[in-house]
Amino acid sequence: MKTELVERYLTDKEGNKIAVVLDIETYQNLLDELDELSCEKGYEQAVIETNTEIEREDYITLDEYIISRQPLNK
Repeated sequence: MKTELVERYLTDKEGNKIAVVLDIETYQNLLDELDELSCEKGYEQAVIETNTEIEREDYITLDEYIISRQPLNK
């Protein structure tokens, strides 16, 4: 749900804006949007890195990994 952004500022004695006052709902919505953006950027970076590894054939399959984690039979 989008909250209408109402801009309110604190100013110094000269009238220069020095801070923003937000209601808690708007603040929480901004934090949520930042978190989503961060997750999206992380995903995009992971795709780039994974595609590069696949192109270099620098990976193992899940089956290979499972076998590598099994203790050796004695």
